[in-house]
Amino acid sequence: MRIDHLINGEHVPGRDYFETVNPATQEVLAEVARGGAAEVDAAVAAAKAAFPAWSKRPAAERAAILHKLGDAIARTVPAIAKTETEDTGQPIAQTGKQLVPRSADNFHYFAEMCVRTDGHTYPTPTHLNYTLYHPVGVCALIAPWNVPFMTATWKIAPALAFGNTAVLKMSELSPLTAARLGRMALDAGVPPGVLNIVHGYGAEAGEPLCRHPDVRAISFTGSTATGNRIVHAAGLKKFSMELGGKSPFIVFDDADPKRALDAAVFMIFSNNGERCTAGSRILVQKTIYAEFTAKFAERARRIGVGDPLDENTIIGPMISPSHLAKVRRYIELGVAEGATRLVDGTEPPPLAGALARGNFVGPTVFADVDNRMGIAQDEIFVPVACLIPFTDEADAIAKANDISYGLSSYVWSENIGRAHRVAAAVEAGMCFVNSQNVRDLRQPFGGTKASGTGREGGTWSYEVFLEPKNVCVSLGSHHIPHWGAPP
Repeated sequence: MRIDHLINGEHVPGRDYFETVNPATQEVLAEVARGGAAEVDAAVAAAKAAFPAWSKRPAAERAAILHKLGDAIARTVPAIAKTETEDTGQPIAQTGKQLVPRSADNFHYFAEMCVRTDGHTYPTPTHLNYTLYHPVGVCALIAPWNVPFMTATWKIAPALAFGNTAVLKMSELSPLTAARLGRMALDAGVPPGVLNIVHGYGAEAGEPLCRHPDVRAISFTGSTATGNRIVHAAGLKKFSMELGGKSPFIVFDDADPKRALDAAVFMIFSNNGERCTAGSRILVQKTIYAEFTAKFAERARRIGVGDPLDENTIIGPMISPSHLAKVRRYIELGVAEGATRLVDGTEPPPLAGALARGNFVGPTVFADVDNRMGIAQDEIFVPVACLIPFTDEADAIAKANDISYGLSSYVWSENIGRAHRVAAAVEAGMCFVNSQNVRDLRQPFGGTKASGTGREGGTWSYEVFLEPKNVCVSLGSHHIPHWGAPP
Protein backbone atom coordinates (compact mmCIF):
# COMPACT_ATOMS: atom_id res chain seq x y z
CA MET A 1 0.00 0.00 0.00
CA ARG A 2 1.16 3.53 -0.80
CA ILE A 3 0.12 6.68 1.05
CA ASP A 4 0.41 9.95 -0.87
CA HIS A 5 0.14 13.58 0.16
CA LEU A 6 -3.27 15.26 0.03
CA ILE A 7 -2.89 18.68 -1.59
CA ASN A 8 -5.79 20.74 -2.94
CA GLY A 9 -8.06 17.71 -2.88
CA GLU A 10 -5.69 15.57 -4.94
CA HIS A 11 -3.52 12.64 -3.96
CA VAL A 12 -0.01 13.78 -4.83
CA PRO A 13 2.70 11.11 -5.17
CA GLY A 14 5.96 11.54 -3.33
CA ARG A 15 9.30 12.01 -5.01
CA ASP A 16 10.52 9.50 -2.45
CA TYR A 17 8.83 7.19 0.08
CA PHE A 18 9.52 5.82 3.54
CA GLU A 19 8.06 2.81 5.34
CA THR A 20 5.70 2.81 8.30
CA VAL A 21 6.04 -0.34 10.40
CA ASN A 22 3.82 -2.28 12.78
CA PRO A 23 5.69 -2.02 16.12
CA ALA A 24 4.22 -5.33 17.31
CA THR A 25 5.57 -7.39 14.42
CA GLN A 26 7.95 -5.16 12.40
CA GLU A 27 5.69 -5.80 9.38
CA VAL A 28 5.78 -3.01 6.80
CA LEU A 29 2.27 -1.54 6.67
CA ALA A 30 2.70 1.00 3.89
CA GLU A 31 5.06 3.15 1.90
CA VAL A 32 4.43 6.81 2.72
CA ALA A 33 5.26 9.85 0.60
CA ARG A 34 8.27 11.73 1.93
CA GLY A 35 7.57 15.43 1.57
CA GLY A 36 9.74 18.48 1.78
CA ALA A 37 9.68 22.20 1.14
CA ALA A 38 8.16 21.86 -2.34
CA GLU A 39 5.18 19.87 -1.08
CA VAL A 40 4.78 22.26 1.85
CA ASP A 41 4.76 25.25 -0.50
CA ALA A 42 2.09 23.62 -2.65
CA ALA A 43 -0.06 22.68 0.33
CA VAL A 44 0.17 26.13 1.92
CA ALA A 45 -0.64 27.76 -1.42
CA ALA A 46 -3.72 25.53 -1.76
CA ALA A 47 -4.82 26.38 1.78
CA LYS A 48 -4.30 30.09 1.20
CA ALA A 49 -6.34 29.99 -2.01
CA ALA A 50 -9.17 28.08 -0.33
CA PHE A 51 -9.30 30.38 2.70
CA PRO A 52 -11.44 33.27 1.38
CA ALA A 53 -14.36 31.07 0.30
CA TRP A 54 -14.21 28.76 3.33
CA SER A 55 -13.93 31.58 5.86
CA LYS A 56 -16.90 33.40 4.30
CA ARG A 57 -19.05 30.30 4.22
CA PRO A 58 -21.84 30.54 6.81
CA ALA A 59 -20.89 28.87 10.06
CA ALA A 60 -23.99 26.68 9.89
CA GLU A 61 -22.80 25.25 6.57
CA ARG A 62 -19.33 24.54 7.94
CA ALA A 63 -20.97 22.92 10.96
CA ALA A 64 -23.09 20.64 8.79
CA ILE A 65 -19.99 19.37 6.97
CA LEU A 66 -18.15 18.71 10.24
CA HIS A 67 -21.16 16.89 11.69
CA LYS A 68 -21.16 14.71 8.58
CA LEU A 69 -17.47 13.95 9.08
CA GLY A 70 -18.05 13.14 12.76
CA ASP A 71 -20.85 10.75 11.78
CA ALA A 72 -18.58 9.05 9.24
CA ILE A 73 -15.92 8.48 11.93
CA ALA A 74 -18.52 7.09 14.35
CA ARG A 75 -19.70 4.59 11.72
CA THR A 76 -16.19 3.31 11.02
CA VAL A 77 -14.69 3.20 14.54
CA PRO A 78 -13.65 -0.49 14.38
CA ALA A 79 -11.75 -0.10 11.09
CA ILE A 80 -10.03 3.13 12.11
CA ALA A 81 -9.14 1.69 15.53
CA LYS A 82 -7.60 -1.41 13.95
CA THR A 83 -5.43 0.72 11.64
CA GLU A 84 -4.42 2.95 14.55
CA THR A 85 -3.46 -0.04 16.68
CA GLU A 86 -1.42 -1.61 13.89
CA ASP A 87 0.41 1.65 13.20
CA THR A 88 1.09 2.71 16.82
CA GLY A 89 0.90 -0.39 19.02
CA GLN A 90 -1.77 1.23 21.18
CA PRO A 91 -4.08 -1.52 22.53
CA ILE A 92 -7.32 -2.00 20.60
CA ALA A 93 -9.33 -1.73 23.82
CA GLN A 94 -8.20 1.91 24.06
CA THR A 95 -8.27 2.91 20.39
CA GLY A 96 -11.64 1.25 19.80
CA LYS A 97 -13.44 2.24 22.98
CA GLN A 98 -11.91 5.61 23.83
CA LEU A 99 -9.57 7.33 21.38
CA VAL A 100 -11.37 6.95 18.05
CA PRO A 101 -14.89 7.56 19.43
CA ARG A 102 -13.58 10.73 21.08
CA SER A 103 -12.33 11.81 17.67
CA ALA A 104 -15.88 11.82 16.32
CA ASP A 105 -16.93 13.87 19.35
CA ASN A 106 -14.30 16.50 18.50
CA PHE A 107 -16.01 17.27 15.19
CA HIS A 108 -19.51 17.31 16.66
CA TYR A 109 -18.44 19.55 19.53
CA PHE A 110 -16.67 22.20 17.47
CA ALA A 111 -19.42 22.09 14.85
CA GLU A 112 -21.76 23.23 17.61
CA MET A 113 -19.26 25.81 18.88
CA CYS A 114 -18.69 27.56 15.56
CA VAL A 115 -22.32 28.68 15.32
CA ARG A 116 -22.03 30.20 18.80
CA THR A 117 -18.82 32.19 18.44
CA ASP A 118 -20.20 35.25 20.17
CA GLY A 119 -18.30 38.41 21.01
CA HIS A 120 -18.70 40.93 23.84
CA THR A 121 -20.09 44.45 24.16
CA TYR A 122 -18.56 47.28 26.18
CA PRO A 123 -20.94 50.27 26.16
CA THR A 124 -19.89 53.71 27.43
CA PRO A 125 -21.88 56.98 27.53
CA THR A 126 -20.32 58.05 24.21
CA HIS A 127 -19.37 54.84 22.38
CA LEU A 128 -20.41 51.26 21.83
CA ASN A 129 -17.56 48.76 21.66
CA TYR A 130 -18.21 45.27 20.40
CA THR A 131 -15.92 42.39 19.47
CA LEU A 132 -15.85 40.19 16.40
CA TYR A 133 -13.91 36.98 15.87
CA HIS A 134 -12.22 36.32 12.54
CA PRO A 135 -10.39 33.16 11.43
CA VAL A 136 -6.63 33.63 11.30
CA GLY A 137 -5.95 32.03 7.90
CA VAL A 138 -3.68 29.09 7.13
CA CYS A 139 -2.90 26.94 10.18
CA ALA A 140 -0.04 24.46 10.54
CA LEU A 141 -1.21 21.45 12.54
CA ILE A 142 1.48 19.06 13.77
CA ALA A 143 0.33 15.93 15.59
CA PRO A 144 2.36 13.34 17.54
CA TRP A 145 2.81 9.61 17.11
CA ASN A 146 1.26 8.33 20.34
CA VAL A 147 -2.48 9.02 19.72
CA PRO A 148 -2.33 10.39 16.18
CA PHE A 149 -5.93 10.15 15.03
CA MET A 150 -7.48 11.71 18.13
CA THR A 151 -4.86 14.47 18.28
CA ALA A 152 -5.24 15.25 14.58
CA THR A 153 -9.01 15.63 14.96
CA TRP A 154 -8.52 17.70 18.12
CA LYS A 155 -6.64 20.21 15.95
CA ILE A 156 -8.50 19.93 12.64
CA ALA A 157 -11.99 20.27 14.12
CA PRO A 158 -11.62 23.75 15.68
CA ALA A 159 -9.36 25.02 12.89
CA LEU A 160 -11.89 24.21 10.18
CA ALA A 161 -14.98 24.95 12.27
CA PHE A 162 -13.85 28.52 12.89
CA GLY A 163 -13.21 29.11 9.18
CA ASN A 164 -9.48 28.49 8.84
CA THR A 165 -7.74 26.28 6.32
CA ALA A 166 -5.00 23.89 7.34
CA VAL A 167 -1.93 21.88 6.47
CA LEU A 168 -1.56 18.79 8.66
CA LYS A 169 1.82 17.16 9.25
CA MET A 170 1.70 13.84 11.09
CA SER A 171 4.59 12.03 12.73
CA GLU A 172 6.39 9.77 10.28
CA LEU A 173 5.94 6.97 12.84
CA SER A 174 2.14 6.86 12.64
CA PRO A 175 0.68 8.46 9.49
CA LEU A 176 -1.96 5.95 8.39
CA THR A 177 -5.16 7.05 10.12
CA ALA A 178 -4.61 10.71 9.26
CA ALA A 179 -4.33 9.77 5.60
CA ARG A 180 -7.68 8.02 5.91
CA LEU A 181 -9.13 11.07 7.66
CA GLY A 182 -8.14 13.25 4.71
CA ARG A 183 -10.14 11.06 2.34
CA MET A 184 -13.11 11.03 4.72
CA ALA A 185 -13.03 14.83 4.94
CA LEU A 186 -13.33 15.14 1.16
CA ASP A 187 -16.19 12.63 1.13
CA ALA A 188 -17.97 14.65 3.83
CA GLY A 189 -17.83 17.78 1.69
CA VAL A 190 -14.74 19.61 2.95
CA PRO A 191 -13.71 21.59 -0.16
CA PRO A 192 -10.34 20.94 -1.85
CA GLY A 193 -7.54 22.93 -0.27
CA VAL A 194 -9.28 23.44 3.06
CA LEU A 195 -7.49 20.45 4.61
CA ASN A 196 -4.14 19.39 3.17
CA ILE A 197 -1.83 16.66 4.47
CA VAL A 198 1.93 16.56 3.88
CA HIS A 199 3.74 13.48 5.13
CA GLY A 200 7.40 13.29 6.00
CA TYR A 201 10.08 13.91 8.60
CA GLY A 202 10.18 16.87 10.93
CA ALA A 203 13.36 18.46 9.59
CA GLU A 204 12.26 18.02 5.97
CA ALA A 205 8.54 18.84 6.12
CA GLY A 206 7.66 20.07 9.60
CA GLU A 207 10.25 22.83 9.80
CA PRO A 208 9.49 24.35 6.36
CA LEU A 209 5.80 24.28 7.27
CA CYS A 210 6.32 26.16 10.54
CA ARG A 211 8.65 28.71 8.93
CA HIS A 212 6.37 29.37 5.98
CA PRO A 213 5.45 33.08 5.81
CA ASP A 214 1.85 32.34 4.79
CA VAL A 215 1.22 30.19 7.89
CA ARG A 216 -0.51 32.35 10.48
CA ALA A 217 -0.92 29.91 13.39
CA ILE A 218 0.78 26.75 14.62
CA SER A 219 -0.79 24.08 16.80
CA PHE A 220 1.92 21.61 17.82
CA THR A 221 1.91 18.59 20.08
CA GLY A 222 5.27 16.95 20.72
CA SER A 223 8.52 17.21 22.60
CA THR A 224 9.73 20.30 24.43
CA ALA A 225 12.97 20.32 22.41
CA THR A 226 11.08 20.40 19.10
CA GLY A 227 8.64 22.98 20.42
CA ASN A 228 11.53 25.28 21.33
CA ARG A 229 12.98 24.96 17.84
CA ILE A 230 9.61 25.80 16.27
CA VAL A 231 9.12 28.94 18.36
CA HIS A 232 12.61 30.19 17.57
CA ALA A 233 12.35 29.53 13.83
CA ALA A 234 8.72 30.34 13.03
CA GLY A 235 8.66 34.08 13.71
CA LEU A 236 5.57 36.10 14.58
CA LYS A 237 2.69 33.65 14.54
CA LYS A 238 0.00 32.43 16.91
CA PHE A 239 1.14 29.39 18.86
CA SER A 240 -0.42 26.56 20.77
CA MET A 241 2.40 24.37 22.01
CA GLU A 242 1.46 21.26 23.99
CA LEU A 243 4.82 19.84 24.97
CA GLY A 244 6.30 17.37 27.42
CA GLY A 245 5.18 16.42 30.90
CA LYS A 246 6.32 14.65 34.05
CA SER A 247 3.14 14.96 36.05
CA PRO A 248 2.96 14.53 39.84
CA PHE A 249 0.35 12.12 41.20
CA ILE A 250 0.06 13.09 44.90
CA VAL A 251 -1.50 10.64 47.37
CA PHE A 252 -2.12 11.84 50.94
CA ASP A 253 -2.70 9.41 53.77
CA ASP A 254 -6.39 10.33 54.00
CA ALA A 255 -7.08 9.44 50.34
CA ASP A 256 -9.51 6.71 49.35
CA PRO A 257 -6.86 3.96 49.05
CA LYS A 258 -8.59 1.76 46.47
CA ARG A 259 -9.60 4.57 44.11
CA ALA A 260 -6.21 6.26 44.40
CA LEU A 261 -4.44 2.99 43.59
CA ASP A 262 -6.71 2.31 40.60
CA ALA A 263 -6.08 5.80 39.23
CA ALA A 264 -2.32 5.67 39.84
CA VAL A 265 -1.99 2.40 37.93
CA PHE A 266 -4.16 3.71 35.09
CA MET A 267 -2.39 7.06 34.74
CA ILE A 268 1.05 5.58 34.19
CA PHE A 269 0.28 2.35 32.32
CA SER A 270 -2.60 3.33 29.99
CA ASN A 271 -1.73 4.21 26.39
CA ASN A 272 1.43 2.09 26.85
CA GLY A 273 2.73 4.82 29.17
CA GLU A 274 3.19 6.91 26.02
CA ARG A 275 1.04 9.83 27.09
CA CYS A 276 1.97 13.41 27.90
CA THR A 277 -0.36 13.53 30.93
CA ALA A 278 0.95 10.32 32.51
CA GLY A 279 1.17 10.44 36.31
CA SER A 280 4.74 9.22 36.17
CA ARG A 281 5.90 10.74 39.50
CA ILE A 282 3.76 9.12 42.16
CA LEU A 283 4.25 11.07 45.39
CA VAL A 284 2.97 9.13 48.40
CA GLN A 285 2.83 10.30 52.03
CA LYS A 286 5.32 8.42 54.18
CA THR A 287 2.67 7.15 56.60
CA ILE A 288 1.15 4.97 53.85
CA TYR A 289 4.14 4.74 51.51
CA ALA A 290 5.22 1.14 52.21
CA GLU A 291 1.70 -0.30 51.92
CA PHE A 292 0.78 1.72 48.84
CA THR A 293 4.05 0.87 47.09
CA ALA A 294 3.68 -2.85 47.74
CA LYS A 295 0.12 -2.91 46.38
CA PHE A 296 1.10 -0.80 43.37
CA ALA A 297 3.92 -3.17 42.48
CA GLU A 298 1.63 -6.19 42.92
CA ARG A 299 -0.89 -4.65 40.50
CA ALA A 300 1.82 -3.79 37.97
CA ARG A 301 3.05 -7.40 37.88
CA ARG A 302 -0.43 -8.55 36.80
CA ILE A 303 -0.76 -6.19 33.84
CA GLY A 304 -0.94 -8.00 30.52
CA VAL A 305 1.67 -7.25 27.87
CA GLY A 306 1.19 -8.55 24.36
CA ASP A 307 -0.66 -8.37 21.07
CA PRO A 308 -2.27 -4.93 20.88
CA LEU A 309 -5.11 -6.37 18.75
CA ASP A 310 -6.12 -8.58 21.70
CA GLU A 311 -8.91 -6.94 23.71
CA ASN A 312 -7.31 -8.17 26.94
CA THR A 313 -3.94 -6.50 26.33
CA ILE A 314 -3.19 -3.48 28.53
CA ILE A 315 0.32 -2.67 27.27
CA GLY A 316 1.32 -3.14 23.67
CA PRO A 317 4.68 -2.49 22.01
CA MET A 318 6.65 0.73 22.14
CA ILE A 319 6.37 2.78 18.95
CA SER A 320 9.85 2.03 17.60
CA PRO A 321 13.06 0.12 18.33
CA SER A 322 14.78 3.38 19.24
CA HIS A 323 12.07 4.20 21.77
CA LEU A 324 12.38 0.69 23.21
CA ALA A 325 16.11 1.22 23.59
CA LYS A 326 15.40 4.51 25.40
CA VAL A 327 13.13 2.66 27.84
CA ARG A 328 15.82 0.15 28.64
CA ARG A 329 18.46 2.87 29.10
CA TYR A 330 16.30 4.68 31.62
CA ILE A 331 15.48 1.49 33.51
CA GLU A 332 19.19 0.82 33.87
CA LEU A 333 19.74 4.46 34.84
CA GLY A 334 17.21 4.11 37.66
CA VAL A 335 19.13 1.16 39.04
CA ALA A 336 22.42 3.03 38.72
CA GLU A 337 20.95 6.07 40.51
CA GLY A 338 20.05 3.92 43.50
CA ALA A 339 16.28 3.55 43.13
CA THR A 340 14.76 0.22 44.18
CA ARG A 341 13.45 -1.67 41.15
CA LEU A 342 10.39 -3.56 42.40
CA VAL A 343 9.14 -4.60 38.96
CA ASP A 344 11.45 -5.05 35.98
CA GLY A 345 9.79 -4.78 32.59
CA THR A 346 12.90 -5.10 30.45
CA GLU A 347 12.16 -8.76 29.76
CA PRO A 348 8.39 -9.24 29.42
CA PRO A 349 6.97 -12.74 28.94
CA PRO A 350 8.03 -14.22 25.58
CA LEU A 351 5.55 -13.87 22.73
CA ALA A 352 5.05 -16.30 19.86
CA GLY A 353 5.31 -15.88 16.12
CA ALA A 354 5.73 -12.44 14.59
CA LEU A 355 5.11 -10.83 18.00
CA ALA A 356 8.53 -12.10 19.09
CA ARG A 357 9.98 -9.33 16.91
CA GLY A 358 7.92 -6.59 18.57
CA ASN A 359 9.13 -3.61 20.62
CA PHE A 360 7.76 -4.94 23.89
CA VAL A 361 8.56 -3.85 27.41
CA GLY A 362 6.57 -4.52 30.54
CA PRO A 363 5.52 -2.28 33.41
CA THR A 364 8.46 -1.14 35.50
CA VAL A 365 8.18 0.17 39.05
CA PHE A 366 10.85 2.04 40.99
CA ALA A 367 10.48 2.79 44.69
CA ASP A 368 12.57 5.00 46.99
CA VAL A 369 13.06 7.45 44.12
CA ASP A 370 14.69 10.78 44.88
CA ASN A 371 12.94 13.56 43.00
CA ARG A 372 16.31 14.77 41.69
CA MET A 373 17.10 11.51 39.88
CA GLY A 374 17.07 11.43 36.10
CA ILE A 375 14.21 8.94 36.04
CA ALA A 376 12.14 11.44 38.05
CA GLN A 377 13.13 14.57 36.13
CA ASP A 378 13.13 13.43 32.49
CA GLU A 379 10.06 12.73 30.40
CA ILE A 380 10.65 9.10 29.43
CA PHE A 381 7.23 8.55 27.79
CA VAL A 382 7.13 4.88 28.81
CA PRO A 383 5.40 2.58 31.34
CA VAL A 384 7.91 3.34 34.10
CA ALA A 385 6.53 4.46 37.48
CA CYS A 386 8.57 6.40 40.03
CA LEU A 387 7.26 6.25 43.61
CA ILE A 388 8.54 9.13 45.73
CA PRO A 389 7.85 9.54 49.46
CA PHE A 390 6.89 12.90 51.02
CA THR A 391 6.30 14.01 54.61
CA ASP A 392 3.57 16.66 54.65
CA GLU A 393 1.60 19.07 52.47
CA ALA A 394 4.46 21.55 52.08
CA ASP A 395 6.87 18.78 51.11
CA ALA A 396 4.41 17.38 48.57
CA ILE A 397 3.99 20.79 46.91
CA ALA A 398 7.73 21.43 46.87
CA LYS A 399 8.50 18.08 45.25
CA ALA A 400 5.62 18.38 42.80
CA ASN A 401 6.94 21.74 41.60
CA ASP A 402 10.64 20.81 41.58
CA ILE A 403 10.53 19.94 37.87
CA SER A 404 10.89 21.81 34.60
CA TYR A 405 7.49 20.58 33.36
CA GLY A 406 4.00 21.67 34.31
CA LEU A 407 1.35 19.93 32.21
CA SER A 408 -1.01 17.89 34.39
CA SER A 409 -1.22 16.98 38.07
CA TYR A 410 -3.30 14.78 40.36
CA VAL A 411 -4.21 15.26 44.03
CA TRP A 412 -5.78 12.58 46.21
CA SER A 413 -7.17 13.60 49.60
CA GLU A 414 -10.54 13.44 51.36
CA ASN A 415 -9.67 16.71 53.15
CA ILE A 416 -11.43 19.19 50.88
CA GLY A 417 -9.49 22.19 52.14
CA ARG A 418 -6.17 20.47 51.55
CA ALA A 419 -7.30 19.32 48.11
CA HIS A 420 -8.12 22.89 47.07
CA ARG A 421 -4.89 24.27 48.56
CA VAL A 422 -2.63 21.77 46.83
CA ALA A 423 -4.51 22.01 43.52
CA ALA A 424 -3.95 25.77 43.54
CA ALA A 425 -0.29 25.49 44.56
CA VAL A 426 0.90 22.89 42.05
CA GLU A 427 2.50 24.50 39.00
CA ALA A 428 0.59 22.81 36.20
CA GLY A 429 -1.93 23.72 33.55
CA MET A 430 -4.37 21.09 34.81
CA CYS A 431 -5.12 19.44 38.13
CA PHE A 432 -7.47 16.51 38.71
CA VAL A 433 -8.64 16.02 42.29
CA ASN A 434 -9.60 12.49 43.35
CA SER A 435 -9.75 11.51 39.69
CA GLN A 436 -7.70 10.23 36.81
CA ASN A 437 -7.37 12.48 33.74
CA VAL A 438 -10.92 12.93 32.47
CA ARG A 439 -11.17 15.07 29.36
CA ASP A 440 -14.00 17.56 28.95
CA LEU A 441 -13.88 19.35 25.61
CA ARG A 442 -14.75 22.64 27.30
CA GLN A 443 -11.74 22.69 29.61
CA PRO A 444 -8.45 24.46 28.76
CA PHE A 445 -5.86 21.87 27.81
CA GLY A 446 -2.21 22.85 28.01
CA GLY A 447 0.68 23.39 30.35
CA THR A 448 3.09 25.79 32.00
CA LYS A 449 6.89 26.05 32.12
CA ALA A 450 8.54 23.58 29.71
CA SER A 451 5.18 21.95 29.02
CA GLY A 452 4.22 24.65 26.57
CA THR A 453 2.19 27.75 25.97
CA GLY A 454 -1.38 28.42 24.94
CA ARG A 455 -4.54 26.45 25.61
CA GLU A 456 -7.00 24.55 23.44
CA GLY A 457 -10.50 23.29 24.15
CA GLY A 458 -13.83 25.08 24.17
CA THR A 459 -13.54 28.84 23.94
CA TRP A 460 -9.85 28.50 24.84
CA SER A 461 -9.29 27.37 21.24
CA TYR A 462 -10.06 30.96 20.22
CA GLU A 463 -6.51 31.79 21.36
CA VAL A 464 -4.92 30.06 18.40
CA PHE A 465 -7.63 29.69 15.76
CA LEU A 466 -9.39 33.09 15.90
CA GLU A 467 -8.41 36.76 15.91
CA PRO A 468 -10.52 39.07 18.10
CA LYS A 469 -11.33 42.49 16.69
CA ASN A 470 -12.75 45.40 18.66
CA VAL A 471 -15.16 47.73 16.84
CA CYS A 472 -15.69 51.12 18.51
CA VAL A 473 -18.74 53.08 17.29
CA SER A 474 -19.40 56.65 18.29
CA LEU A 475 -22.92 57.45 19.44
CA GLY A 476 -22.44 60.90 17.93
CA SER A 477 -22.25 63.08 21.02
CA HIS A 478 -18.70 62.83 22.29
CA HIS A 479 -16.21 65.70 22.17
CA ILE A 480 -13.51 65.69 19.46
CA PRO A 481 -10.61 68.17 19.88
CA HIS A 482 -10.57 70.94 17.24
CA TRP A 483 -6.81 71.02 16.87
CA GLY A 484 -5.68 73.30 14.06
CA ALA A 485 -9.20 74.54 13.30
CA PRO A 486 -9.66 78.30 12.52
CA PRO A 487 -10.90 80.40 15.48
